[in-house]
Amino acid sequence: MATRDFNLADVFIQLEQDFLRTTEDAFQSVRFRLRADMYENEEALVIKLELAGVRPENLSVTLSTDDRVLTVSGERMEPDSERQDRLRCYHLEIFYGRFEREIPLPPHLAFDRESIKANFRDGFLTISLPKKEEESPRTRVIKVTTEE
Repeated sequence: MATRDFNLADVFIQLEQDFLRTTEDAFQSVRFRLRADMYENEEALVIKLELAGVRPENLSVTLSTDDRVLTVSGERMEPDSERQDRLRCYHLEIFYGRFEREIPLPPHLAFDRESIKANFRDGFLTISLPKKEEESPRTRVIKVTTEE
């Protein structure tokens, strides 16, 4: 029978490696980032966010006063009934809790603030920001007068 010398330092090194690996995995789940698509069509800028498991009443969508940043925040809650029966957790990647994402908007677009719509369906939030016709700068003719 082969024997191996017991080295206490090896045990601590292995414990440290296990600790670092599991804490890194735990921090990965905390770094929740809403996935988003943004595209422009003829009428609007459209932003679509993936929000599985979030209830629409737990969402907030705001547009900054300068029309440059759209903020989506909310909370994904885990029912207590799902946590009660757990004996051990072997793998946890789904984030529950508060979240927020600020989405910078294209600076060359102006929006009709009164016509913005947000629709939640099948785990996706789709926000439509209708484009506002920008007034093109016109040449202004200034009348010249003579005053005495």
